[in-house]
Amino acid sequence: MVHLPAAVRFVRRGWLNCNQVVLLDDTGNVLVDSGYCTHADDTLRHLERVLEGQPLARLVNTHCHSDHVGGNAAVVRRHGCRVTIPSGEAPGIDDWAGQEKWNAYVDQQLERFGYDDTIAAGESFSGAGCDWQAHAAPGHDMQALMFFEPRNRILMTGDALWENGLGFVWPHEGPNPFVEAALDTLAKIERLDPAIVVPGHGDPFEDVAGAIGRARSRLAAFGADPRKTARHMMKVMLVFSLLHRRSIRAEAVDAYVREVPCYADLNTRFVGEDFTTLGQAIAAELIAAGAVRLERGALRATMAA
Repeated sequence: MVHLPAAVRFVRRGWLNCNQVVLLDDTGNVLVDSGYCTHADDTLRHLERVLEGQPLARLVNTHCHSDHVGGNAAVVRRHGCRVTIPSGEAPGIDDWAGQEKWNAYVDQQLERFGYDDTIAAGESFSGAGCDWQAHAAPGHDMQALMFFEPRNRILMTGDALWENGLGFVWPHEGPNPFVEAALDTLAKIERLDPAIVVPGHGDPFEDVAGAIGRARSRLAAFGADPRKTARHMMKVMLVFSLLHRRSIRAEAVDAYVREVPCYADLNTRFVGEDFTTLGQAIAAELIAAGAVRLERGALRATMAA
């Protein structure tokens, strides 16, 4: 059991939603990340339980993927707080047509939201009576930030590092800039030397060196084989869609994969399998790995949303 300061409240979510961290502070309570849009009501309930009637002053995002900013609009409607996003993410939020195109590309949802200000690497914000330093955390998202509190040596990593992995990285022929960026981020985490990592998914942990070693091993495999990287991304995306949709009929999974553009793109550029049966092939691998189960003819993710 990892013990966080009393003013740092951790809310564990499932794998469709990122975790939430609430920083209680007399000068203004802060929420870090807001989960996926279809579970925004759950985010609000968790937030109200932690706040116990106190106001929320600010919402800060580690990055702008749908499972980290999906509840932003609902949180603002309820609490009227200001929203702070990484400065590198601002062009993508300003261009909402581009956001909608991306969401269609990967079959995800995101309710439109605005922001009040941005934060960049080298800047900081206050929460739980401490200063949280922003550090660039590219790799999974090239514009992502992580937040370090040096007094207690707590690091909020978003998707840059989990206890047993990290967010997927994009495949690339030849030297992979996303893998290299993720490796640089892991080296930065080593230099920061946190005592506790609070990840975007999974539980907080203290064995940071072990987690970094596991992440490096995975990234080395991805860097060596873009086909493996693309296949991994396909599996991650399908599990995410199963969490989002709750289930997909087994006989419809091939048609589903054919309808979502990211699969065709990844298959054409990297994987090169029979696209007519690719959905069944991915689903079979996920079932064998225990990530998906077949239940009365429907594919369902085994982990909680």
